[in-house]
Amino acid sequence: MNPEEKRKDPRGPKGERFLLFSLDKIPRAMSFLAGFAVLLVTLMVTFDVLMRYFLNEPQLFVDELASFILVFIIFGGLAHTFQQGGHIRVDLLTNRLKAQTRRALRILTLSLGTALLAVITWNTSVSSIVAYRLGRLSMVMFYPLWIFMLLIPLGVAFMALVMGAKLVAEIRYEPGKDPEKSPAELSKRKRIE
Repeated sequence: MNPEEKRKDPRGPKGERFLLFSLDKIPRAMSFLAGFAVLLVTLMVTFDVLMRYFLNEPQLFVDELASFILVFIIFGGLAHTFQQGGHIRVDLLTNRLKAQTRRALRILTLSLGTALLAVITWNTSVSSIVAYRLGRLSMVMFYPLWIFMLLIPLGVAFMALVMGAKLVAEIRYEPGKDPEKSPAELSKRKRIE
């Protein structure tokens, strides 16, 4: 073994390891924050109900802010849910196909999904920028809308990145090499555990 092979890291180049680490940790952190946001909305609504019932003082900010936080709850958990195999799949027909055909379909659907998410990210980013430039505000409490609108492309962009990473893993996988380490098998195992 030559010295060049000894220094080579079996986990891949340093930049690639950092990217994969980031694509695992950032969506997980966003999902954790989205879970915390559910608790925050619950506390805000409880506070509003108590203020309305006991003091006849409804809190106007709660309805508006809760709806904006709901955007983060939804889009903040997209990427992590995809990583965990939590999105809805209909595999009634695909389970009956040959492994090579299933792999080709996975590559096709991951490619289309990544492209579609990239388009959604672009369009929602443009909408956020337009809202910023026009100074759009919310109706009741006059919050700047662009801040909450920016949560949508952020969540969708991470979903696209995670889906793109899964696509690259699927393309790099050599079917005859080790069926236990195929991207599809690993994601099935994650869902079962």
